[in-house]
Amino acid sequence: MVNLKMTIQYDGTNYSGWQRQKKGYSIQALIEQALSKICKTEIKIRGAGRTDAGVHALGQVASFKWQIKMPLNNLKKALNSLLPEDIRVVEIEEVDAEFHPQYAVKRKSYVYYLCIDEECSCFIQRYVWHYPRKLNLSLMEESLSLFKGTRDFTAFSGSTEVKNKIRTVYDFTMERLDRLCFMDMNMIGNFIKFRIEADGFLRYMVRNIVGCIVELGREKLSVESICEAFNSGKRPSPMQTAPSRGLFLEKIYY
Repeated sequence: MVNLKMTIQYDGTNYSGWQRQKKGYSIQALIEQALSKICKTEIKIRGAGRTDAGVHALGQVASFKWQIKMPLNNLKKALNSLLPEDIRVVEIEEVDAEFHPQYAVKRKSYVYYLCIDEECSCFIQRYVWHYPRKLNLSLMEESLSLFKGTRDFTAFSGSTEVKNKIRTVYDFTMERLDRLCFMDMNMIGNFIKFRIEADGFLRYMVRNIVGCIVELGREKLSVESICEAFNSGKRPSPMQTAPSRGLFLEKIYY
């Protein structure tokens, strides 16, 4: 029996998230069903972390135990033939027996896309947050440093049973784009790409941070309010949670 690591991409629009659950379609459950069908016995996979309903992934990672002799490329092809078109296994490789995709993580990165044009193409609506309002982009960019370093992100997390909410953000950037190129499409417009890299993330943390920065860009929220939120652990007001559709799990680092 070997331990296999897979890298997965998915469009999260039609799913209730990564993790298997009693109600709703989850990416994890569909992959487990496909693997179980191939080997004719129940297979469970372990993921590197959860993504919520509607969140996409460019590099989710999972592992599973496998005992059938089969070239890994053939296994990948068989899996993809059974999975929906919006879920793709892009790589399968053998790893050490002790490898655990969650516990071995050193850092993760997410990207978030914002479209600030008055109109947004219907072809990318499911991958961006369309926000056609005037924003102070310079102020937004300057605020990124507030979130870098080792901080208590209680004020920017959703309800969770996780007790330790201290995380280290290694990098946080904001890039202005005049086109968005992915999925063989080249969409011209005004976009903002946020990229954040940390040792871990709390539930809704990225979406809350992006929502906070957008409110700052509208000049409805002050820098002082953000600093106070870090100190008090209370959600700043006003602040909205950015929609899940603009969020991508970019990469997991081991």
